[in-house]
Amino acid sequence: MINKNAKLWFIDNNELFRGLSSDQKKSLQSLFEVNQYAKNDFLFRQGDPMDNVFFVNSGRVKIIKHSDSEKESIKRILNDGDYYGEHAAIDSTLFVNHTDSAKVMDKNTIVYSIPTAEFKSISVRNQRVYQRLVKNMLTDYRRLDNRLESVMLKKSRNRVIDFIKEMAEDIGKPVGYETLIKHNLTHQEIASLTGISRQKVTTILNEFKQAGLIHLERNSILVHDSKLLA
Repeated sequence: MINKNAKLWFIDNNELFRGLSSDQKKSLQSLFEVNQYAKNDFLFRQGDPMDNVFFVNSGRVKIIKHSDSEKESIKRILNDGDYYGEHAAIDSTLFVNHTDSAKVMDKNTIVYSIPTAEFKSISVRNQRVYQRLVKNMLTDYRRLDNRLESVMLKKSRNRVIDFIKEMAEDIGKPVGYETLIKHNLTHQEIASLTGISRQKVTTILNEFKQAGLIHLERNSILVHDSKLLA
């Protein structure tokens, strides 16, 4: 059970809401609905109405698309503090229904949701929140464009390097002169993100390891050579 203090802590520590007054934070807190999900649960499916904005409090959620053959492609992974569905708060006429699905990756994942109309009202009344919202959306679109370019134009080795760079930027932690990336992804999930086969992902990561560029653990990558991230 999530108490009010936990909601306020989440709001206080989410950059999007920085600058809200105490009254605005309390109002936002009262609007948040809290749900706990099991692994492989769906927050929403393709075609569902975009009537809520979702915030990940703990755990991970993947934004996915299925091909005609039901092959799953991962477009984005939401980590703690990330949110999704804000597009409809910007333009509810352009963004009506979800074109993707959101699938939970970890057990006991906690997600806050707020009705899109209420979220839009809050963002419109606070210019800083609205500006951050638009900036973050543009950043997400830039990343998707970069990933599409990587899949279309780059060789497999460089796609894996791009993946490591993106993960380092998102969740990497400095460890001395090295960078630790606790990604908790399977090689199949990395393959889905990079558009190459699972076997190829394994081969390339092992080549990087043998070359002394990285150290591999089951759910993490320690980058030894910063040139890999340059």
